[in-house]
Amino acid sequence: MSCKKTSTLKPFDIAIITITVLSAIAYSLIMKKFELIGTIALLMGVTGTVLSAKRSIWNFLFGAVNVTLYAYISFQASNYGQAALNALYYLPMQVVGYLAWSHRKDSADKSKVKTRSMRPVHILLSVVGTFLGTLLLWYILGKYTDAAQPLKDGFVTTVFIVGQILMTLAFWEQWFFWLAGNILNVVLWAVVMAQGDVVGGLMLIKYSMYTINSINGIIIWRRGAKESK
Repeated sequence: MSCKKTSTLKPFDIAIITITVLSAIAYSLIMKKFELIGTIALLMGVTGTVLSAKRSIWNFLFGAVNVTLYAYISFQASNYGQAALNALYYLPMQVVGYLAWSHRKDSADKSKVKTRSMRPVHILLSVVGTFLGTLLLWYILGKYTDAAQPLKDGFVTTVFIVGQILMTLAFWEQWFFWLAGNILNVVLWAVVMAQGDVVGGLMLIKYSMYTINSINGIIIWRRGAKESK
């Protein structure tokens, strides 16, 4: 059974983007400083993740801009795991993801991807991979870099790597991994903001919106997987 064609953006999606814009403006006024790169990354990132929750293939265009800027921002904040993740993994994966989704289009709406469900073996491999990857990056970042938060950075980096793979393969369960990483990123950037970094506040807004949208993504993609059976 194919999914019904729907409009790209709905009131919830527009509300997320609008709140993001207003929050960025308010934050800049409060701090009396405008951070251009952080603001662009914020807007591109939130718009892209809203589109990904809607299963729109155009999320990869916004994603490419977002991850490029976020790599720079993370490096400046000494979150080296996420800097490397975005520059060396996320950026090329935007192209890979676009091509993969292009071959798995929904029959009712060619701008959307057809979703599917993970098997138990997929879940096991994803969870074990996340655990081992976190331990490995925690050790590397803690021993060989001056990373500010090596454990959080290692977990977020690993869980997002797994999430991106699951997203490329169009598994709806990817959103649980994004949700976990986004929640921890809220904590990570809250610490950066508390240390006086202006861009930390913008990233805090960004990942707060990501967290809300992850829940929306779980609902939409799970429904799509059921309708595709």
